[in-house]
Amino acid sequence: MVFHPDDLDFDLFEAKYAALDIETTGVSFRNDRICEIAIVTWRDGEKTEEFSSLVNPGLSISEMSYSVHGITNSMVTHSPTFREIADKVYDMLKDSVIIGHNVLSVDLSFLNKELREAGKKPLYNFFIDTYLMSKKIVPGLKRRSLKCLAQALDIKVDTLHRALPDAQLVMKIWRKILDRFRHEDITRLKDMREMGLLNGKVKKKAKDIMELARIHGIVRIVYLSPFSGRTMRDIEPLSVRGNKLDAYCHLREDFRTFELNRIIDYRVP
Repeated sequence: MVFHPDDLDFDLFEAKYAALDIETTGVSFRNDRICEIAIVTWRDGEKTEEFSSLVNPGLSISEMSYSVHGITNSMVTHSPTFREIADKVYDMLKDSVIIGHNVLSVDLSFLNKELREAGKKPLYNFFIDTYLMSKKIVPGLKRRSLKCLAQALDIKVDTLHRALPDAQLVMKIWRKILDRFRHEDITRLKDMREMGLLNGKVKKKAKDIMELARIHGIVRIVYLSPFSGRTMRDIEPLSVRGNKLDAYCHLREDFRTFELNRIIDYRVP
């Protein structure tokens, strides 16, 4: 499947989907790494493949993250590095519509960072974030956690906060939503967008930059930094989180997060 931002006319019931969940060493896109990943793929009403692995991140897992997912440093010591599983991850995701809970605010940045570090191209697939669409799907939902959304849809919830059960639950939620769409004659991605179900509003600047990245890989920006003033930088955009753009910055030779309103120009180098 070739992913293009204007190509929203494909059939929701014929697409290949991949439910993605990751656990990390901490919450910093720049400084933390993935310590567990799970992917569940599904097509034509059937699960096609399932993959999960602990990942040796090469750094310590924070106490805060351990309190969420329960993964210890000793559990990942002899696990493969992300580079060692990168081919498998990339092959499972590359031609899928990727679904996740908070996938656009958390998972995508970490995933594309790890893929770049492993010598792979970032993924610019279509992403569907069940967190962002939860209040539209379940009006009156007070908490938008994965567990609360599943319970609101009458889906049984077992163990959570490990990558595989979370990915499995995301796929169950998406299949339940697709069943509802079938009865409401919502058949294409553009129908979701027209009904405000597709990941909220994205700024034109963000769309433009990510499209340039999809085609060319590197985007040249003029950035008004609060610390170093006006600078020109070549960046590899990885994901957009609200008003923030996560990217690899060639000027700083490191991963950086840029505020979209401080990007005053952007073009192909």
